[in-house]
Amino acid sequence: WEKMDSVLSGKIVQILVGYLKENIYSEQMMKLRMKRIYSYEEFLPTYSLIERITEESKEIAVKVYEKNIIVEIVKDFKNKELAELFELKEELFDEALSYIKKYNADKFLESYTLYCFSDYSDPDSFIRDNKGILTKLLRNQYEDVPEEYINELLKNKIKYSTKDLIILDWDNGIILDKNEDFWEEVDIIELACIRVLNLRVFDNMLSEAIQYFTKIHWEKLGYFRLKRLSKDLYLQRISYISYFDSIENVLMLYGDRYYAELYERLCKIFYVSEWIKRVEKKMNMISDIYTMIRQHLTEFYGLLLEGTIVALIFLEIILALAKIV
Repeated sequence: WEKMDSVLSGKIVQILVGYLKENIYSEQMMKLRMKRIYSYEEFLPTYSLIERITEESKEIAVKVYEKNIIVEIVKDFKNKELAELFELKEELFDEALSYIKKYNADKFLESYTLYCFSDYSDPDSFIRDNKGILTKLLRNQYEDVPEEYINELLKNKIKYSTKDLIILDWDNGIILDKNEDFWEEVDIIELACIRVLNLRVFDNMLSEAIQYFTKIHWEKLGYFRLKRLSKDLYLQRISYISYFDSIENVLMLYGDRYYAELYERLCKIFYVSEWIKRVEKKMNMISDIYTMIRQHLTEFYGLLLEGTIVALIFLEIILALAKIV
């Protein structure tokens, strides 16, 4: 590879994560632990490999983790200019999207693109010498990136050793690793994409539930209809809480500070804490609706009980009068 200011050579990794509407597990699926780091692999998820396609200079892996489908496409590129890299990214995204659609995934998607380089002497020098094109790749734009944004991007720089480096942005990242051993970083990025995607899906599910229940005219409903709605809401509430717990039960990456820092940095970039606050707020609204329905049921039951008591009193009076007659 010959260094030039306007062209680069390396690998591009296109990641696309979707949420499955239906369970597509089958006996034909190959259970596969995709993790490559043995020191912490027990804490990371086991994927099911659906497809693996190997072509010249390109490899495609389609994986499932619980209700998430992940398409990972890796392709070599050589002496590409910025426009060519953007075209390649668009091409790989479209290809990944075709796999997502094939498995009937939901409308919500998370995409992330990594540009990986291994032919350099010093990572900081490589970043400095190619700062113009690299920052444009990170920002996904043709225009020059202002210096303040460049400084902001470099704040998201993480180093595992003096020979490698990773810079992260909203939906693009740069990885420098002389041994091309960056698959662990890819795994962590996919995990973070899964987390934020599931929060987005969950947020939408809660919004739809709240919209449905707030449109109901409770005063016009009978006792049995109220009871059925209360049961439905209770079951949905339990389902949401269980789902939310599974999202929050994100694997603690014990034993490796670098990967824990990488994951937390991604969660910060993806505004995961803000998504959690949104979800918790809507969970509280669901809880309030459930409490309101229970109050309606209690009031309805009280009226029914009073009516029953009055009816029994009248019945006793009628029976007593019948005996006198």
